[in-house]
Amino acid sequence: MKEMNDVTYIMPTRIESNDRLRNIITSVTYLLKNIPGAKVLVKEVDNQSVFSEHALPEIQKYVSTDNLRHIFEQNNEDVFHKTRYLNDLIIESDTEIVVSHDVDAIYPVSSHSIAYDLIKNDQCDVVYPYGCGVWQYQVLNYENIFDQFLGSDFNMDVIMPHCRTEASTIGWTQFYNRKKVIEGFMWNEAFLSWGAEDCEFYFRFNALGYRVGRVDAPIWHFEHGRTHNSGWNNPKFKENNNLWEWMRNQTSENIKSYYENQPYVKRRQNYASV
Repeated sequence: MKEMNDVTYIMPTRIESNDRLRNIITSVTYLLKNIPGAKVLVKEVDNQSVFSEHALPEIQKYVSTDNLRHIFEQNNEDVFHKTRYLNDLIIESDTEIVVSHDVDAIYPVSSHSIAYDLIKNDQCDVVYPYGCGVWQYQVLNYENIFDQFLGSDFNMDVIMPHCRTEASTIGWTQFYNRKKVIEGFMWNEAFLSWGAEDCEFYFRFNALGYRVGRVDAPIWHFEHGRTHNSGWNNPKFKENNNLWEWMRNQTSENIKSYYENQPYVKRRQNYASV
């Protein structure tokens, strides 16, 4: 695997269940072990840090954490403002390539390499490291094989009997050129918690003429319990969906005008060193 020392994997999280704890231990350990040189930047937002107490000691059993940085923000708000935290981490990153990486997913090492090369060689501005279609392996009952999988040095044969195939579209993880994603207005902070933010991001970068690519390869998604911050019962879901329905009917000129007048865009771009 090539040294990818100009990449930062950004992972906003709230560890609200044992499922999510196992998943972030798995995904962070996988990245640190398999993507040498890359930085991993975790931002945890909660009333207290679960990552420091319960995730970090487990990760350190398997891999060096020299390239891992953990930021904790104490926040008692019930709604997890994922888009804001993603933008915080984009601005905090100092590498040419940034990857918004879902804490519940892993991808073949070759997918990381292909996505990296597409951006590094100026062929794409944004890359989705998995196929669109039936490319998702949904990992069920992961608690029963968690220790075995990590202890196997991520032998996929351990988890494949526990998988079922599902659709994959435009969520989870995106590689991007940091400069281009800032120019393209980053993540829309009007979207709160879960719902439609991924659809809008994909639509916008295509509508504004950025080069959006894909890697036709699988994703392994580790299932987890759903709260209002990760399911259809998000109290902000209707507002999110209304914004998305409006946005998808706009011209590229209207979209650009809308974003140029967003307070978060003006604030972020003033502080971003691109």
